[in-house]
Amino acid sequence: NDRRSAFEAALGYEYFGLQGLRSSSIAEAGTRAGLYFTTLTGTVLALGFLAGNTDAVRWIAYASLPIVAVLGLLSFLRLVEVSIEDVRALQAINKIRAYYGGLVPEAAEYFPPPGRTQAINTMVDTGTHRGRGRASLTIASSVGVVNTLVCGASVAFAAADWGLPPPAAAAVGGTVAVVVGWLIFRYQHNRFVAAVGADDLTDRQSIGDRRAVADGRTATPSNAQG
Repeated sequence: NDRRSAFEAALGYEYFGLQGLRSSSIAEAGTRAGLYFTTLTGTVLALGFLAGNTDAVRWIAYASLPIVAVLGLLSFLRLVEVSIEDVRALQAINKIRAYYGGLVPEAAEYFPPPGRTQAINTMVDTGTHRGRGRASLTIASSVGVVNTLVCGASVAFAAADWGLPPPAAAAVGGTVAVVVGWLIFRYQHNRFVAAVGADDLTDRQSIGDRRAVADGRTATPSNAQG
């Protein structure tokens, strides 16, 4: 009994520790994204003011835009890790909630387990299903998309400054943006797969399974395949 009480007390401490970890992760994500967007906004505004006042704006752009792009890349990489850390903490919290839900019969009503198709980054079922596309809704993706546009625009500006016609410069910049965008989303997907598993990222249930769950019954394997 003493060991059981100590174990349950430790679970309570662990639960609050994991909640604190999630709070700090969310705060860090907001801070890093805010730092990047503030830096980008300030750089663009500065270039806009200088464009009509000095001929040295091109050299300032060559110096500042790569810094913004590197800052965006570093922010994206860290935000991916923060997102994974948050998901892993939530999975640990759900394990503790599952233990609490099995202590007494009525506990399941207050500690419902996550649904089989429930998004991995939500504690309660909001009706949003898992899928590969949900990775594009993270803060890391927001920073990555904007930084992709910055990279493409910077390359297009440099290409035009080196003498390429505007259509050709725009094509080069667009190509760079597409390649960079594919690379960052591929990296994010691979990191999530390595951390939480491919099955946890995608909705493996068939339509028959979902209807069975909604009707309160379990579908057979043959029905699921059909």
